Amino acid sequence: MLCLKISSQARWIENAQVDLHKIMVDHAHCEKKAAANGMALINRYPDRDLLVQKMFDLVDEEMEHFRHVYDMIRERGWTSKRDPGDSYAQALHKLIRKNEPERMLDHLLVAALIEARSCERFRILSEHIPDEELARFYASLLASEAGHYRIFCDIAHLYYPEEEVRSRLDELAESEAEIVRNLPNEPMMHG
Repeated sequence: MLCLKISSQARWIENAQVDLHKIMVDHAHCEKKAAANGMALINRYPDRDLLVQKMFDLVDEEMEHFRHVYDMIRERGWTSKRDPGDSYAQALHKLIRKNEPERMLDHLLVAALIEARSCERFRILSEHIPDEELARFYASLLASEAGHYRIFCDIAHLYYPEEEVRSRLDELAESEAEIVRNLPNEPMMHG
């Protein structure tokens, strides 16, 4: 389960199965935000060459995923809607420390946690949703999401001592588990 301390609640998949349209639209928004986060890291840390290099590919891949999800929404005759925000990600971002160099580490590890949770939810969707095409699609994204988790952790290890990364990731993962326990389990990627 990568670094996650708890699994998603069963009620989440029950609700997700009922409203695949809402899941898909929210997924599209998540892909855009993941690309935007990569760009924000490039903007914030332009002097960190290895970080910038890794973010180039990640941003491209996230935008490719967005396009694929968006196309699938349109193919089904569904429409997209305005992004209502992601209380899960917002709660995680509140945990980011304000001062450098801790801030960069926290940004990387929060991004890793979001990718880990997305990976877990894609696996659940691939195993439980009745739409076979969507199930295959979500199965196809598992390796990519796990790879994104790994990218953020690897970057953290390039710039910070191993023990500091491990300890802070463990702290943030505990907080992430508490956030997940309190989610309303709406049919959204991180609902």
